Amino acid sequence: MSRFNHYPIKPSNQYLLSSYYILCGAHEAASSFLDTFETIRTTRGAKGAPTDVEQNQIRAMLIFSSSGLDSMVKQLVKDSLGLIIEKNEGAQKMFESYIEKRLKKTDELDLKFLSKLFATQQPQIILIQDLVNSICSASLQSKEQLLKVAASFDIPTHEISTDLKKLEEIFYARNQIAHEMDVDFTQPNRSRRPRQKQIMIDYTEEIFRVSNAFLNGVEKRM
Repeated sequence: MSRFNHYPIKPSNQYLLSSYYILCGAHEAASSFLDTFETIRTTRGAKGAPTDVEQNQIRAMLIFSSSGLDSMVKQLVKDSLGLIIEKNEGAQKMFESYIEKRLKKTDELDLKFLSKLFATQQPQIILIQDLVNSICSASLQSKEQLLKVAASFDIPTHEISTDLKKLEEIFYARNQIAHEMDVDFTQPNRSRRPRQKQIMIDYTEEIFRVSNAFLNGVEKRM
């Protein structure tokens, strides 16, 4: 069972089940890292600040939760975005905007892309797949990218997060850990940034809250 709140409720729509199971897996992974952190501390009778080895467990906790968000959202895009575009006016408008930008991608018309459209009996399917590929080829480990994908589903920002500053802070910390191994390059000895247990738990809780909000937002529009 997850150590974190905002555990997802199993959706009734079959198209959302794969995304749901991805999110469940992220909960279980993050919980196991937190359990390992506390087991190590208990075993050695720790009283003071956690060691770097111990902090690696809570670093991994955040990494896996945010990776779960990334993977879950991409699965939602693959499984349900096309269906929502068909029935949701806001999603249709965002799709039209994407097509317009796609055709203006280069100074000259993308003749290869256009010929592919004209050669098929269902050009919308090709265009939706192009949108899906565009979203899924990018990292969703930033506030801007995440909210951009939410907009594609016609999910307003306030349904995903009412504290965008905190969300940006979380992704910043996540990227420091993932891309810099949390090394503080401002320090002469290049030591790693210390991470406090409760702050990392709060960050992980917020990632799961946002994940749940995204999943629920898509389910409401199905």
